[in-house]
Amino acid sequence: MSNPTFFQPFVSTSVTIDSTANSLQGIKKNHLSPNSYLLAGTTGDGLAPPGYGALYIGAIDGSSTSSGSGSGTWYNFSVPSTWNPQQTSAYGPDILTAGTGPGGIGDVALTGTWINSSGVTTGWYYKGDISALNGDTSGAITKGFQNFQATTKNNSPANYTYLHSVDGGYVAGNYTTSGGPIGLTINVGPGAGSFVFNPLTNKQTNITYSDNATYHSTFGIWENDNNTYTVSGGASYSRRFLRNRNMVNAIARVAKILPDAALGHGMLADIDPITGIATNIHYYNYNNDNNRYSSVITHFQGIYHMGDDVYQAPFFAVKTNGEIYGGNAYIHRLKNGQFSDNAIWQTFEPTLQGSALGPTSVAGEANTGIFDGGQPFASIGSTLSYFTAAQILK
Repeated sequence: MSNPTFFQPFVSTSVTIDSTANSLQGIKKNHLSPNSYLLAGTTGDGLAPPGYGALYIGAIDGSSTSSGSGSGTWYNFSVPSTWNPQQTSAYGPDILTAGTGPGGIGDVALTGTWINSSGVTTGWYYKGDISALNGDTSGAITKGFQNFQATTKNNSPANYTYLHSVDGGYVAGNYTTSGGPIGLTINVGPGAGSFVFNPLTNKQTNITYSDNATYHSTFGIWENDNNTYTVSGGASYSRRFLRNRNMVNAIARVAKILPDAALGHGMLADIDPITGIATNIHYYNYNNDNNRYSSVITHFQGIYHMGDDVYQAPFFAVKTNGEIYGGNAYIHRLKNGQFSDNAIWQTFEPTLQGSALGPTSVAGEANTGIFDGGQPFASIGSTLSYFTAAQILK
């Protein structure tokens, strides 16, 4: 099966900054306009200043405008200046209402992170008119923004709060207390945890998993048609992988483009956002290497429901020899409500531009992510064959 068509780099060019470490972290289909998407990311460095939140609205194609890649519209913005931000990143987008903005969009919900002068990473949530963010890199807009710093299991403020994904009014998030490339990438340690954030109450509900995994991460959230919620992310049982130098070096490479991913296995689970209780928990290893102590690290970066009980999860995987893979996993929900034992794996093959090591989000035929050279991509490609194959998974 052939690769999707990659458009890389896919970036905003309407802001002049010193850094070129742009990134794309989230995508949603624009149901208000055909062949249109809402992409969220960062113009500049996603981990340090300078950097601004970035939004793209439009088709994923090889065109360009004065604002950047693609034939659509780019917005750049900062969280409110009263917070004294040094950097802003946008992670998860959601379209709430129709309106007069690009692509027929009115109100949106957005999540992300910002960094203060002390280096503390804090989450933010925005609900409001998409057009209000146009060109607001000064942080003059305050209406609609909420600031959120997670609380650890020890009831202390987390040094790193990530609001990854938003859908149906709830946000999937992680927190950790340790920095550095390895710490941020694998998100392990006694100070790490995953939660659901409720913007209406500005509070977190820690997710409770009925398994014996040591650590969990939650990167994607999806509201199902029956008002239930499914999340994606990762889980780990130990840190024994860190004794493998090839794998550590590979993780360090991934750390530059995929901060705070848990070490171990890709995960899907259903959650109750009120109680935080997770059910139907299932773990996946790349290419269905279903040994609990597999030699492969797998992590799911997001989630999308394709219909007919098939979910997509963008993934990255690292083998003990240091090889890194990226693509989409396709998983079937069975009639009993549980998820299929195995997944169908769509692995992106290397191109002349390099390898798409870090798919970060997916919406059917479209992906966002990062190539190994550090440049963000958006891609389009047929997924019908994978969708059909996944429907018969047991």
